Amino acid sequence: MDQQVQNPPEDCVVTVDINTNNSVAAMKITPPKFGGKDLSLELVRKALADAGVTHGLNEDNITNAVKKFQFNTDIIVAAWTPPEDGIDGTIRWKFDRESSGTPIEDDQGNVDYKNLGTVRNIYKNTVLAEITLPTDGTPGTDVRGNTLMPKPGKKASYTVGTNTAVSEDGKRITSTADGALVYKSNTFHIEHEVVIKTNIDFATGNIEFIGDIVINGDIMEGFNVTSMSGNVLIKGGVYGGTVKAAKNITIKKGANHSKIECEGDFTVMFCEYSDIKCEGDLEATNLIICNVYCGGKLKIKGKSGGLVGGRYTIMNEVEVENIGSSHYPVTEVTLGNNAVLTNEKGELMKAIEKRNQEIHDLTLIIDFLNDKKKRDMKPLPAEKEEILGNAVRTRLIKSRDIQTMNKRIGEIDEILQNKQNLRINCKGTIYPKTKIVINTSRYEVANEWVRCSVFIGEDGEIAFGQL
Repeated sequence: MDQQVQNPPEDCVVTVDINTNNSVAAMKITPPKFGGKDLSLELVRKALADAGVTHGLNEDNITNAVKKFQFNTDIIVAAWTPPEDGIDGTIRWKFDRESSGTPIEDDQGNVDYKNLGTVRNIYKNTVLAEITLPTDGTPGTDVRGNTLMPKPGKKASYTVGTNTAVSEDGKRITSTADGALVYKSNTFHIEHEVVIKTNIDFATGNIEFIGDIVINGDIMEGFNVTSMSGNVLIKGGVYGGTVKAAKNITIKKGANHSKIECEGDFTVMFCEYSDIKCEGDLEATNLIICNVYCGGKLKIKGKSGGLVGGRYTIMNEVEVENIGSSHYPVTEVTLGNNAVLTNEKGELMKAIEKRNQEIHDLTLIIDFLNDKKKRDMKPLPAEKEEILGNAVRTRLIKSRDIQTMNKRIGEIDEILQNKQNLRINCKGTIYPKTKIVINTSRYEVANEWVRCSVFIGEDGEIAFGQL
């Protein structure tokens, strides 16, 4: 009888396989044979440890595989935690690259077709863009426990323009100066000067800007140009428009039927039928039938230049070629602040006289109604009481007005005690119908004066002398 051959026992074997990037670990269990050592949780854990699998263990899969004796099957037992790459930074500009060029509508729904927002004013520290910073990302871990570094996000792409800067935290781009917002060379800039290459008309609309303005063309009828803190240079003319500046205004050609106002100097070739208010010096060739206030010196240059018709109030001296003309238009020249104050005093005195008459009329009403109450020995009807109360209050207000005006007259009288030594130097002719006021003295020219100086004489009256 042949002796039966007994096979040696074979233990249960756990094989662990890891893919090339260590992101997944799988195991396969070979069952025991011939009474070999059976499957156990300890056997599985030892196999994982021997393979170096320490991270992302799937405990459910491991436990189920042991309990259910899942032999000869690939079982996922661990998975990595992948790194999360960083998010790229972004930039969001708060302004369009170009102005809309459309009429602006106010809160009441009214549309101003002359206000197109052509120039965009930006003040210092205005936020131009919001920046989202890139993130670094989150590290991951492979099944062997190795740290996996993420790819950091990229910085937002942008360029910092003139008079702009990135904030310290890198989250904003702000303006570093007042100016006009312009987009060029792929970024925003803040410019101190605005140049309009065309006429100011319906194509451009009105221009209002913080800084300096240069107009290469003309300003047409009904349109306005305003510099809130700078100068205005107009290379053409102003024809029925309005120009205002916090500093100087220069008009290379002329202006007619226009309004000019500046805190600095005003230079122009000629002006006709225009209102001018200039706190500094004024220089021109001709001013014809204009209403002018000049806070500095007035200089009219050119042999044919002059003041022809109109009213001219100048706080300092005048250098002029001619005043008036051979057609004898009425031309009024008021020289010095004292003359202005004298006019103001006269207006105040007229106002006081008017207030006194109004107080007299109110007093008649008050006395009549009070007498009626005494005679009737009963209250007045409600509407009469209201009239009485209003009359009393109005009389008190007008009395206070008179006190204020008298106080101002006293201040003016004190100033007028100091006479100003001002003069008009005329290189050409002062024509008849010219009215001159210096300090408190007035003079109307009846005869032509040639190459003369006009000033206050020793007697305090206006006098003429030869240049």
